[in-house]
Amino acid sequence: MPTPPERRRRLAPEIAPVKVRPDPLQGRILLGRYRLATRIARGGMAAVYLARNVEDGTRAAVKVLRSDLALEIPVRERFLNESRAAGLIDHPAVVKVFDVGEIDDGRICLAMEYVEGSSLRRLVGKKPLSSDRTVLLASAIAQGVAAAHARGVVHRDLKPENVLLPRRAEDGVLVKIVDFGIARILDAPRITTTRHVMGTPQYISPEQAMGVAVDTRADVYALGVMMYEMLAGCLPFSSPDHEVLMRHHISSTPQPPGARCPEARIPPVLEDLVMRCLRKPPKARPSGMEAVLSVLAGL
Repeated sequence: MPTPPERRRRLAPEIAPVKVRPDPLQGRILLGRYRLATRIARGGMAAVYLARNVEDGTRAAVKVLRSDLALEIPVRERFLNESRAAGLIDHPAVVKVFDVGEIDDGRICLAMEYVEGSSLRRLVGKKPLSSDRTVLLASAIAQGVAAAHARGVVHRDLKPENVLLPRRAEDGVLVKIVDFGIARILDAPRITTTRHVMGTPQYISPEQAMGVAVDTRADVYALGVMMYEMLAGCLPFSSPDHEVLMRHHISSTPQPPGARCPEARIPPVLEDLVMRCLRKPPKARPSGMEAVLSVLAGL
């Protein structure tokens, strides 16, 4: 016999409404001039807010360290390193850092150029990009990284998530490179031991995976991985185990991207460049981003 509607209502469990805790940072003015609006991103160490400069009305992106990490010295050092490294570079393809400072609860925050758009990750890894588009994007990334290298800064964490694609490519600026948190400033004292592995396993250079000192050719390797992913629609190496993945970078030779995606019809010169960027010994790779750009310009 069916239960009467009144009894069904009485038997139904009462579900309390979910209370959404307000973000205590929204609406606050940080560093004396940046009023935080909406949170636009959140990662393992920090949250990023869209903000407006109360002095001139311009927009900015403000990255704020998590409160539970405020006293973690290595994390604080990474934040400060990001401001130091990015502050050395003046190039339209690199996001500018305007201000860095500490707020009242001890957290560090960075105020940066706001980029309206999405990351390169939205494009790659789903299906191959055309060779023409790969050359265009790789050239734009290489130009920004070359500017960093010219100032003695090695990014060490190049990956699609750290390349933003502005919605409006003003003045021909196609990309904006972000997150110099683990960048290596070549003439500065080390902030980590040489045996400390830093980087993202899918894009890490062999020398980074081994925990030894790196130079600008570590970024050449990472760009090679990114070009491979753009052309083939997949990474040169994949594994859910990061240790296995790093061992592949150290000792395994990947198939050429054309073998993984024959329908892509990759120009031999471009495929050769990608495979040279992925060579294990740094000295066997192109000598730097300028050498990479020279080949890309010919395409």
